[in-house]
Amino acid sequence: MPFQQEHTAMESLRLDSVLLRVDFRLWHTITALLPLGSFLTAVLLGLWLHFESATGTHCGVANYLPSISAAIGGLTPERYIWRTGIALHTAPRYMVTLMYYNFHRNRSATPSVWYQLLYKLTCLLNIVEVSSLVVLTYVSSTENPDIHEVSFISFVVCSEVYMFFTCVLLKWSAYKPMSEQEQQSLRWKSVMFVANVSSFLTSVYFYFRHNWYCEPGVYTMFALCEYIVVVTNIAFHYTAVLDFPTFSVTVGSATVSKNS
Repeated sequence: MPFQQEHTAMESLRLDSVLLRVDFRLWHTITALLPLGSFLTAVLLGLWLHFESATGTHCGVANYLPSISAAIGGLTPERYIWRTGIALHTAPRYMVTLMYYNFHRNRSATPSVWYQLLYKLTCLLNIVEVSSLVVLTYVSSTENPDIHEVSFISFVVCSEVYMFFTCVLLKWSAYKPMSEQEQQSLRWKSVMFVANVSSFLTSVYFYFRHNWYCEPGVYTMFALCEYIVVVTNIAFHYTAVLDFPTFSVTVGSATVSKNS
């Protein structure tokens, strides 16, 4: 039996004055470009400034691309650029998490207990994902390998499950028939999710193959798969612009009123 809506009254805001208003698409584009730009910059600088140390492997075979840990973990200025990008994008990411929490909560007039549990769990997963990314960024594998490993596993697991649950929620709560905007959002999310999972599993294969056989170029394929995992993760989160096409980030004073 469906549960009743959590709120007996809906709140509405009337803006009295606006000090700042930024289009959400612009806001979220900058948020996405911060980690993407810092990641690409770190990789390119690693190839340019520290090619030998960035691409070196334990068995000395030919490798042409640095792994993510090599590119952003211990080399400077690469790690400072990456850490700056992650630091600047973290607060907006948490904001979007809360936006999605309210987005999913308000899309169903009489949400079932399973729907309520799923959107709350999805919100929690996203918070843990972002937090784990911050921890593994600032605690390198050389400084504290245990914390770095746990945060990396937490990031991967939470990000994959979050993507899947988000697709399920969007399909579950969509208007019937789905609007063109909803179809586009779900389609891109599904593509990015499948690409992300496939690239991650492929990277695991190349990682173990490199460690078992030490073949030239295999670690390069591992690094390339890692890059695809990063880019598809960022692209998945960027699809928020499709879910909030007319939204803006506003700073100002407002009067709150409740409508029963």
